[in-house]
Amino acid sequence: MKQQKIYMQAWLDAHGRAKVVNTDKWYLDFANQLLPLVAESYIYGGKEMEEDQKQVALTCALYLEDCVADGGNWRQFIHWHQENYGRYLPFYTLTDEYLQDEINREDVVFLLWAINSPVGDDFDGVENPMDADLLEFADVLYNRLDAAFELAPISDYLATDWLLETELMQKKRMPLPIALPGEKMPANVERFLEASKGEPLLYFDSYDALKFFFVQSLKWEDEEDSLLPDLREFDNFVVFANPKGLLIGPDVAPYFADKRNPLYNAELAEEEAYELFCEEGLCPFDLLKYGMEHELLPEAQFPFENGKELLQENWDFVARWFLGEYYEGE
Repeated sequence: MKQQKIYMQAWLDAHGRAKVVNTDKWYLDFANQLLPLVAESYIYGGKEMEEDQKQVALTCALYLEDCVADGGNWRQFIHWHQENYGRYLPFYTLTDEYLQDEINREDVVFLLWAINSPVGDDFDGVENPMDADLLEFADVLYNRLDAAFELAPISDYLATDWLLETELMQKKRMPLPIALPGEKMPANVERFLEASKGEPLLYFDSYDALKFFFVQSLKWEDEEDSLLPDLREFDNFVVFANPKGLLIGPDVAPYFADKRNPLYNAELAEEEAYELFCEEGLCPFDLLKYGMEHELLPEAQFPFENGKELLQENWDFVARWFLGEYYEGE
């Protein structure tokens, strides 16, 4: 079988530049040295995994380049995570052996988790960050990276945004909108709160029930085009009223453990609620945020061992990672 190869263009593309610099060949050679190791692994073996194999090898080389230079997107990421969440990485319990200016096993496991947990249209599930095979192969890669750490050249031309976009890291989680005393709110919100007796959430099992509420309580015109007909194909709605307006979450009511929600289904929430944090556009972010900040999504958990703890403790990072522009989006 012909040995595959990563070419210089792929390395340059990862750096967002066209010109080759004097350290590029060393790191590209290192990535190609890793490639057979990755291709022979249990996780990434097989011809159908060739693109993933290249991504793993390239990612390890980018990580090494940043670590040696003590800069780049990797250093930016761990310092940002420390500042925002109190530790350098999500998911993992870090000990005193973790050194933020060197190569670390936990870093490599996280990078494999990131590769195996694609976002956006490519989303097809969440990798278990504690998967035994993942941990075992990360050890193998760590040993190779650690051995190369003192040999690798320092680059002055590091890649940007290869792990997490700077713009996404700079987004701040905003406080939920709160009505101030005497503040004038949109008419829809005032009518909603009057109908709900001040409660910010209401639940509707069908589009017909939602439409009835629009007409009877919100005083909308009883005309099809005025009643959000695109929602007709959905049911199990949550409507969230806040000073900015109304947010509607279709097909999410079974996940909200609200004593006023007759549609709550703990078993379904246990199986599916994690998708709210991972699938773009599935739930308005302010509604998701309200649910977490008011402990209305207690059964949300990843579908693997310790999945509840891992999601509940890292939910904001998870939402940011998977939802991208939908995180604190308009």
